[in-house]
Amino acid sequence: MMPGVEIEPRRFCSGNQSWETRSDVSAFPRLAPEFTQGELFCRVMGETDAHGGLSLRITIAGGLTLTCQRCLGALQHDVQIAYRLLLARSASELERLDADPDCDAILIEAALDLVALVEDEVLLSLPLAAMHAEGECPSGDVQIFKE
Repeated sequence: MMPGVEIEPRRFCSGNQSWETRSDVSAFPRLAPEFTQGELFCRVMGETDAHGGLSLRITIAGGLTLTCQRCLGALQHDVQIAYRLLLARSASELERLDADPDCDAILIEAALDLVALVEDEVLLSLPLAAMHAEGECPSGDVQIFKE
């Protein structure tokens, strides 16, 4: 399992630092139970704007395999996540940023685990119920359970 990667967000962003990994999904502690196989490329880059605002540029891409809830067969799930996460310095700044529907923001903390951040984003990208579209399950693979 991949160990957590803790950063100090202010230092990470002000130093324009970055972290990246290309790893099998089984290396991520919270993702391994959700996917049967696949690989993710993850990059997190710290940034500071002209006004001293801190942000993380997050990119996650990969092809993962889920289990279809309809037929219990393999279901391909492509992950393509790319966005900027703003780091609010106070609760009032977070409230102001959250008022903008085009902004994603969290309150800055003393430490931030980048592996947990990546896992959160991938988990949020999952469909509510992982299923092939109706009629697209491989023929004869639909499992019917009766009581």
